[in-house]
Amino acid sequence: MGKAEKTRQFIVEKTAPLFNKKGFEATSLTDLTKVTGLTKGALYGNFKDKETIRKEAFGFAIQKVKRLLLEHVSGGVTCKEKLLLVLDFFSSYVLTPPISGGCPLLNTAVEVDDNDTGMRRLVTAELNGTVSFIESLLNKGIATSEFKSDIDAKALAYIFFCSIEGAIMFSRVERSSISMKAVTAHCTDILNQISK
Repeated sequence: MGKAEKTRQFIVEKTAPLFNKKGFEATSLTDLTKVTGLTKGALYGNFKDKETIRKEAFGFAIQKVKRLLLEHVSGGVTCKEKLLLVLDFFSSYVLTPPISGGCPLLNTAVEVDDNDTGMRRLVTAELNGTVSFIESLLNKGIATSEFKSDIDAKALAYIFFCSIEGAIMFSRVERSSISMKAVTAHCTDILNQISK
């Protein structure tokens, strides 16, 4: 990795938690220079604009969460075990997220849902990717006769993921894991009900 690539990576890693905590609109150029220790010229010498930094910082944050999730889930053998590990990952994630400020997907989704079409497309792709990951585990469980064949894997994947994201939001605001524990228990009950 060359010096320019290292500088870009440094900027992305330093700004990801800042954008995740403050959001795009509330993050000023001064905030970016403070968190990186770089000048405005150094930032814009490496990135076209603040939006480009934001997109790369979001990508970095999402990739970090995905990598950690996949590492955590890899400990499971069966599809049910893997889905339980998905729940476990997000349960521990609530109050100690891998990116300071909470879930970058949730935080960015709330910020861009009404106005930012470019960023909204990125967020939508990540949301759908996570739902598809959960759906694939459910479908694999159906195919291997681990789960009952009459379940709607797509609908259940939405229920799981939307419940998890809602619990993350509630838990972060309340500064308590009570709602996440309730969602995790409910999703675990569903997994037990659909298991053969």
